[in-house]
Amino acid sequence: MATIKDVAKLADVSIATVSNYLNHTKPVSKEVSQRIKEAVDALQYSQNLSAKSLKSNFYNDIGVILPNLNDSYYVQMFQGIENTFQNTGYYVNLSFSYDIPDYEQNIVRNFLKKQICGLILVSCQPDNWKFYYDYFTSDQRPLVLIDRNIHSLDANFVSFDNFSIIKYMTTYLLDYGYRNIYLMSGPSKFDCEADCISGFQEALNQCGSKPDPAYLLKTNLSKEDAFRKTIQLLKRHKPDAIIATSESIATGIIEAFTILGYRTEDIPVITLGEEHWNLYTHSMTNASAARPAIKLGQTASNLLLEQLKSPSTKENEKIILRDTSLNKPMSLVRTVTVMDKSDKKREPQKTVRILMMDTPQVHSLQGLIRNFENRTNIHADITILPHHYLYDKILENHSQAFAGEDPYDVFMYDIPWLPALASDHILEDITQQLKSIDLNIFLPGCLKYYSNYNQHYYGIPFMYAPQIFYYRKDLFEDPDLKAAYEKQNNITLRPPLTLKEFNTIADFFTNKSDRIDYGISVPAAYDECLAPEIYMRLRAYNGKLFDHDGKVSLDSAQSLKAYIHFVRSVKAAKPNYQEATDVSIVQDFLQGETAMLITYPSFLTDIVDLRRSSLVGSIGYHHIPGHCPLLGGWSMGISAVSRHKEEAFEFLKWTCDEQVANYLTLLGGQSAITSTYTNDELVKLYPWLPLYHSTYTYCKPPIPPRLKGKRIVSQNEIDSIVCKWIYELLEDKLEVQDVITNTHRELEELCKRL
Repeated sequence: MATIKDVAKLADVSIATVSNYLNHTKPVSKEVSQRIKEAVDALQYSQNLSAKSLKSNFYNDIGVILPNLNDSYYVQMFQGIENTFQNTGYYVNLSFSYDIPDYEQNIVRNFLKKQICGLILVSCQPDNWKFYYDYFTSDQRPLVLIDRNIHSLDANFVSFDNFSIIKYMTTYLLDYGYRNIYLMSGPSKFDCEADCISGFQEALNQCGSKPDPAYLLKTNLSKEDAFRKTIQLLKRHKPDAIIATSESIATGIIEAFTILGYRTEDIPVITLGEEHWNLYTHSMTNASAARPAIKLGQTASNLLLEQLKSPSTKENEKIILRDTSLNKPMSLVRTVTVMDKSDKKREPQKTVRILMMDTPQVHSLQGLIRNFENRTNIHADITILPHHYLYDKILENHSQAFAGEDPYDVFMYDIPWLPALASDHILEDITQQLKSIDLNIFLPGCLKYYSNYNQHYYGIPFMYAPQIFYYRKDLFEDPDLKAAYEKQNNITLRPPLTLKEFNTIADFFTNKSDRIDYGISVPAAYDECLAPEIYMRLRAYNGKLFDHDGKVSLDSAQSLKAYIHFVRSVKAAKPNYQEATDVSIVQDFLQGETAMLITYPSFLTDIVDLRRSSLVGSIGYHHIPGHCPLLGGWSMGISAVSRHKEEAFEFLKWTCDEQVANYLTLLGGQSAITSTYTNDELVKLYPWLPLYHSTYTYCKPPIPPRLKGKRIVSQNEIDSIVCKWIYELLEDKLEVQDVITNTHRELEELCKRL
């Protein structure tokens, strides 16, 4: 690598002359300048800026932290920043916080290691003034905030007059007769969003309408969350108009409108946008306020440059840019027309009755039902029941149909129920109908568990749910906890590889750590959540309820080991296990009461919090210890006594549409469709999807046995017997071996009765 000495030698001048030329510290003649330039080019010499900075105590790196570049508002803002710093000698370092405070703090610390001389920031932690005071204000390091002020901090601040423009938009809609107007914003802790909310409320107050909190919808400022919030809104109410505080939010709103058959001509969407020459093609919304995003970036950059020149004397400024379109009302709203209040939707010709389990994913599916109705002109009437009532209701539905009552046409069934429901002719054989569907869209071979019985098909995979291990990554990586655990157990604290290691870690956190209350929670409120706890352990230790011939084989050394492991787990668990459900143990974990969790993804109701926690490193996910997860899953089948089987199959086809599956994933579901787990955008949003996909290759569901007479034992009856004796164990009424012996005996009696 060429040095300044090499340049001086080739140009036949002194090193000092080369330095004067490169740094513009002293005049250099035109002739000498030309020789130095030719030498620099020939040697491909570049200055060591880090060394230069250390020597001169001058640093020329600028830090810029934006929430993301998914929103064109921030793209334009950065364009303004970049344009301003061109040819200034300063270098812009850009990073993204994704609105996660821990991310933002880590970026700042890394920037400071690079000796940045100033920072331009759109912050996501408006209350963390002490952090920025310590690192910037007290050190006289220039800081410019855009849009989101940090409370109690003296810093430069640049923003846009969001209050006035949102007030104007709202007033305009009110003047045109709109009344049920919603505002969809970001968190009110951000000044720019709080100003939008205030402008909206002020407009309503001035027209004599009392602001209803239900008309304020808050998102995390992503199009995905706006999509979710809009789907939820349209399940219960049809607004007259929606005002969005960003183009990203507006995009999510319009996507939800489109799939549910609503039009922006009927429900106008107006948003805060940016300045663009292509006014009529930039946004899909009815109207967009032209915020000067580029100018915001330029203004912030100029403020920073001024303070860099005189950091000791330059006063901080607060600059609010105004929207010049406020005096030009027709330039704001282009296509909004008074809404036709009549509902133009076709009257459905037939109704399909659907029985489903009470789970967050099913509630999400309900929000998409209008899409099915618009596509097929079939009305969907959905009934939702808790898991432990659903099987009995399916049997009752079958018997009531013969008594003349109108039966359900479609029902959701747990995959272990498939053999019994198919063999008893409760499920309709849909082998012929499935020829109209490309079955390759599903996870490889999954129809074997979700649909196939005796080489015939009885359903369509709907919800894929393998057992997954989640853990508090921040605890597992804490140096003090790692040292204490290693000292106690002579092994590194890590995601457990075996069930024995799992119990050891659970015991450590429950009894030895002051950082968290319990190692785990165990759900034992009812059979459906308790049974998987013992089945997973039986599988890990190679214990079996039945052998390949359908003979009861529970009473074994392997089963004893599994039951002893379960008892030890209970001792390290939160003590409310007899009231704990699959949903409550997830809440224990997400709320920081427990260090580890084994569950099905379908019970993780707050995917937004899971993503945030996993990105900042507080929650990790891994294959379950023992590498023997149960495959949980649900299918959609047609009742054999349905009176609308053709319409019922249309519903089944709709549930496995690949685009519907993507929407359902955005809403928190996990389909059995392969493309969901290979979609780059979905994986970026939910980074645990590849783990869910890879787990599929070795997880299996509990499969009830077929007896010699080809009679299928009901999985529900098996669960009932197994759990009956486990409850005796939990209440200390019996010893472990007695529980196994009694369970074995009663299972044999069940098989004899059949």
